[in-house]
Amino acid sequence: MKIQATLFGAALALVPAFAFAQSSSTGSTGSSGSATSTGNTGSSSTTSSGMPTNDSRSSATGGYQPDSAQPPSQASRTDHDDAMPKKLTDTELLPKLHHVNQEEIKAGQLAQEKGSSSDVKRYGKMLVDDHKQADQQLTALAKNVKVDLTAMKTDAKSQEKREVKQHKMDQLQTMTGKDFDRGFAQMMANGHQHVIDLIKASRDDARPEVKAFLDKQLPVLDKHLATAKDLLKKSGDTASAR
Repeated sequence: MKIQATLFGAALALVPAFAFAQSSSTGSTGSSGSATSTGNTGSSSTTSSGMPTNDSRSSATGGYQPDSAQPPSQASRTDHDDAMPKKLTDTELLPKLHHVNQEEIKAGQLAQEKGSSSDVKRYGKMLVDDHKQADQQLTALAKNVKVDLTAMKTDAKSQEKREVKQHKMDQLQTMTGKDFDRGFAQMMANGHQHVIDLIKASRDDARPEVKAFLDKQLPVLDKHLATAKDLLKKSGDTASAR
């Protein structure tokens, strides 16, 4: 009987402690649950134990699903990756450079006709002379390494790029005076920078004779780029043809 009384007394002593722990747990859960439901859109829910259900995972992250989301590097990629030229093989690069030479010769001729300043006209003449000479050397090189300079890419993306460039050229032809000078200088700065980057990206894997040709052309292209930037600065750096 004495033993039973002792056990009963011990049980009674544990009741307040258990009730206090249960009250603390409930209060903590209720506070947490309330903050979650008001902090989000109300779509989160909790179990009887106060733990969040799986549904609250997407709510707490604004619907973000790590397994299905694209990595930031992929999500931010666009066609503007042209700013980072791809490495081209000799059979891809040489026809590309041939096409560039033809474009620059035409642009230089246009600058000699429509340039409003003597600087722009002189620059146009330099483009014609240098790119004609470069294309003669390129033609001889291509024959030596057996590369067809007319074998330009015909896929949709490449065709679209050529159409964009032609559109810019057409736009430039409608300009006059200082507006032409600015547009022309901007176009030459953009175009030469792209070609220089393309050559630098591709030259390390080129055949020795192709690499030697590229190394010879880089200083000429650098000079063209620097001159275009100088003309652009003189004309106010507010080109219309970009």
